[in-house]
Amino acid sequence: MFEKLKPYVNKGKLSLSVILGLAIIFVFSFFTGFSYLCYTFMYLISYLVLSVSWYILYTYSGQLSLGHALPFGIGAFSLMIFLSKFNFPPIVALILAPILAAVIGGTVGLTTIRLRPAYQGIAILIASQVAFWISLLQVGEEGISIGTQILAVGQVYAIVFVIFLICTLTIFFVENSRIGIKLKAIKEDGLASESLGINVTYFKVLIFFVSSFFAGLGGTCFALYTSHADYTIFSIPNSFLPIAMVVVGGSNELAGCILGSVIISILMRYLPIKIGLPWTYIIYGVLVILVLKIYPAGMLGAIKKALGKQRMGG
Repeated sequence: MFEKLKPYVNKGKLSLSVILGLAIIFVFSFFTGFSYLCYTFMYLISYLVLSVSWYILYTYSGQLSLGHALPFGIGAFSLMIFLSKFNFPPIVALILAPILAAVIGGTVGLTTIRLRPAYQGIAILIASQVAFWISLLQVGEEGISIGTQILAVGQVYAIVFVIFLICTLTIFFVENSRIGIKLKAIKEDGLASESLGINVTYFKVLIFFVSSFFAGLGGTCFALYTSHADYTIFSIPNSFLPIAMVVVGGSNELAGCILGSVIISILMRYLPIKIGLPWTYIIYGVLVILVLKIYPAGMLGAIKKALGKQRMGG
């Protein structure tokens, strides 16, 4: 068994190290007793899963979603509806919510795969805004909430932790597998990939459904620890947040996506408390622009470059 895992580990040591390191910190934070720290980590994991779902869609098939809040929000709303309206057992609701997000998000993606990336991104953004207004009209500004906490904090934390591991490790193995190579080939040149016998349409559709499923998982995490979902979850900032996370961290490796998610999540959780939301968004926007201008490969690329120079100097 371990011999079969060796090729994966050797190819992505950095990404695997980052996943395991964050997992250890995540577990340790629960035993500190600081409830706000646990809340911050659950927020982080929700958006990390969302950013990873966007990362695999764009990096490994070249498809662009500017409305990834769509499956994220559907996952959150579905969970709340299944629990509050239909009284489903939590485990059933947790399974069905991301599946529904995958079906709806994947179907929207299916209708756009023939479009150029820019037009595809705009089409999905429009779909997310349709969901924004439907949710506002149907459930109002107050959204949907669960009156009482259905699960203990420890249980919620454990579920979010398991979702984090499932998502990141699945993407890790896809990234370092033959499927990952085929997806990258499709991104680089769809026609050449088709001529080599790769079913481009099949893989593009498949990756959109997988990406939507993981985005839905992120949404279920969000709704699970907040016990609430409203129309703002479909907002444009929520769609651009995963893109910013991937840009800041670096889009060439899973470790970069995770690094960017950590940086942006911490920034978006703590800066509003100190300086207010408007200044937070200004700093957030400036940070993304600076990274694009100075470090096109993201913060991970900058770190690797600095370490490489240090080794050469040493």
